[in-house]
Parts: sequence; C-alpha cells; structure tokens
Amino acid sequence: MIRIAIIGMGLIGTSLGMALRNADPKESPLGSLEVIGFDREPRVTREARGRLAIDREARTLADAVREAQIVVIATPVRAIKDVFRDLASHLPAGTIVTDVASTKALVCQWAADLLPATVAFVGGHPMAGREQSGPGAADPDLFRNAIYCLTATSTTPAHAVEAVESLVRTVGAKPYYIDPEEHDAYVAGISHLPLLLSVGLVTATGNSPAWKEMAPLAATGFRDVSRLASGDPQMQRDILLTNPHGLTRWIDELIRFLVTAREQIAASDVAAIEQMLEQAKATRDAWLASKPHLRPGEAEFTNLPTVERPSLIEFRRPKREK
Repeated sequence: MIRIAIIGMGLIGTSLGMALRNADPKESPLGSLEVIGFDREPRVTREARGRLAIDREARTLADAVREAQIVVIATPVRAIKDVFRDLASHLPAGTIVTDVASTKALVCQWAADLLPATVAFVGGHPMAGREQSGPGAADPDLFRNAIYCLTATSTTPAHAVEAVESLVRTVGAKPYYIDPEEHDAYVAGISHLPLLLSVGLVTATGNSPAWKEMAPLAATGFRDVSRLASGDPQMQRDILLTNPHGLTRWIDELIRFLVTAREQIAASDVAAIEQMLEQAKATRDAWLASKPHLRPGEAEFTNLPTVERPSLIEFRRPKREK
C-alpha cells in the first residue's frame, strides 16, 4: 500500500484526496492507497475527513509525512517555501514531493534550495478549480479530463516522475510536461490575466456611484466575466505575486488593446471594430470546437436547444370568438 500525505486541505487538497480514495485500486496505477491529511487549521482537516477525503488526520507536519512515499503540498503558493523549510528534516529518504501551485518557477527554485538531496521533487499544477474555496467546495471529479502540468528536470529521478504521473492518472487528469518558466509565461495569459480582468470589472463597476442602480441590471454577461473575483483572495494574491514577469507582459498587451479599442470607438471606425470582433470570435470559436478540458456532463451544455417562450402580448391577447 502506498501512503500519500496531503499538506493543505483546501479545495484542491481535499478534492485530490477524494479523487484518490474514490479510485479503484485494481485500475489505478498506484494500487491500494492510504491518504493522510494535514492543515494548520485542525477544523479544516476534520472537515476534509468528514468528506471522506483522507483516511487519517495528522496533528503535525512530521506526523503527516512519516512513512509517506508521496507528499503533496496543496497550500497557498507563498506558504510553500515555509512548508519546504519545515518539512526538510522530517522527510524520509526516497520520499517524492510534489505540489499543486499555479506558478512553478519559484516553487521549483525553493524545492532545489530547501529540500534535502535525498528526496525527489516534481512540480505540478492541475488546470482545474472553481471560485469557491475550502473543503466544503471539494469535488472528486474536479480533475477528471483536466490538463495537469508537470515540471521535471534532467536530474529528476525517472521513478519519481513515473510516480507523480501515476497519481495524475489516478485522479483522472492528463499529464502535460512543461518547463517551469514556460508554464508561468503561458498561464499568466490564460489564467492569471483573466483573474485580473474579473477583479478589474468588479472594481470599476462596484466603485461607481451608480453601482446600486446598475447592480439589478447585471445579468449573465457580468456574472460570467466576474466569476473569478469570487475566489480565495489569499490564494489569488500569492498567484499574482509569484508570477510578476509573465503577468506584467500580458497586462501590457491588454493595455495596448484597450487603448487601441478606445481610439477606434471614439473615431467610430466601423471596419476596425468589426475586424477586431470577428477575429476574436473566430479564435474563441476554434478553441471551443476543440472541447478543451471537457468534464463529464459538460457536453450536454455546449449545444442547448433554443427554448421558445410565449410572448406576454400573445398571452394576454383575447381569443376571438368563432
């Protein structure tokens, strides 16, 4: 039996534990598992246990990793550095350490600097999540069919890479190997920039003196674009602060776009505005056609039939007598 310790029982850590414990040992490449959970808040660990995400609650970091073959760090990004430092003297030789952080370059550097040479580190980042946080929002299917980024170096032992890939496949995700710096540059555009856009929309409109009058008018468009602003502020703060180079580049790109769009709108440049909108639509339609990260059941919502609703005028029109 393989013992897996999960440090941090928030949304991702608890979802991971649930997915691991739900896996069929006969089909999982890891076989039979025992999942140990630890969080600095005992209440959170108890809640994760209540959701059947772990087999046993650990009271300390040392207790959590004792005799563990695989250790998963699922804390906010900036907390990982301290976790590595605190774990260093407690990790048995041969332990495989991985993480689920949304940024990878700094985390990989911390691992190289702080973890003992007797353990192996493989960086990880599941491209999955939701705006709710905490173990109460966990879902065992959160990773199913999701891309799961893995960062390894030429010196990472092959058996460690195979073990973490087996963990990824056990929870139903798809391993995707990528360089840490390349990972951060890419996710800055497709994950971290959308977060800022969501926060920016809510900030700009919510700070308006007319927000009380605007709020009742906000519908699905505002809801969809503002969704990410409902995420865990601590987790989001750490994501933004640990990827400054990648993110500032995309912020500059967006500023250039907004300035250009403002000029085109002010000048009533019909041709330029139509070209901008058509190009964006074509890019997004092509992306959607590839069905990226499609989860079980989501296909049912991609081509919903149009529901014809009766007109109030037609409904109230009196019927003519024959």
